[in-house]
Amino acid sequence: MASITNPQAYARFAGLNYLLIFALAIFANFFILAPLRGASDPEAFATAESGMRLAIAAFSVVLICDVFISWAFYLIFRKTDPHLALLSSIFRLTYTIAQIGVVLNLANAVLVLSEPGVIGQLTGIDKSAWPHFFLLRHDSGFTLTLIFFGLHLLLIGVLMIRSTYLPSLLGVLVMIAGAGYVLGGFNEILELNYAGIPNAGLFLVILPALLGEGLLTLWLLIRGLNREKWLAA
Repeated sequence: MASITNPQAYARFAGLNYLLIFALAIFANFFILAPLRGASDPEAFATAESGMRLAIAAFSVVLICDVFISWAFYLIFRKTDPHLALLSSIFRLTYTIAQIGVVLNLANAVLVLSEPGVIGQLTGIDKSAWPHFFLLRHDSGFTLTLIFFGLHLLLIGVLMIRSTYLPSLLGVLVMIAGAGYVLGGFNEILELNYAGIPNAGLFLVILPALLGEGLLTLWLLIRGLNREKWLAA
């Protein structure tokens, strides 16, 4: 087990889990769920059960990784501000717990696909439309929970800027990514559609997240943190 005087282990552990999150989330969202989101025929779900089960498994591992990252970040940033580090971890854990309910929508879609009789009493409703309905509920719920995740990143960015053992510029990029997540979540709640601005979600949420979290992942894996400055904090 890593000693408290070996913060590099925490940094590399967080970076590894972040890398797993990127790989699994991209795989589940873009290779499994994206084709189903664009399916105009509900019957396209008829052969999607195994893929959706795989997506559920991938998202479950992602949530486990989120818990690990929350723990590792607390151990790293408590040297800067233990109270703010704890609050940031609480926000990430709140997001993770909420995400369990979001993933359950995919489980409900699989249940309908494997056991269509479970909705047999809902007369007058096209049974083939239910899997797509649950997928849409998953997507909207996912966006809403990102508010908590965005607040976590905002606090992590503040901690990085205030620390001496991680680059402040990277903290600024992480804060921008966090602000984008919060904006995207409230945009979903209030149905603002980004005020009609074309590709606003891409430039305000997706690209800042890829840049901020992507660079954070690479930094933690490759450079880690300055051990001497961390010990002196």
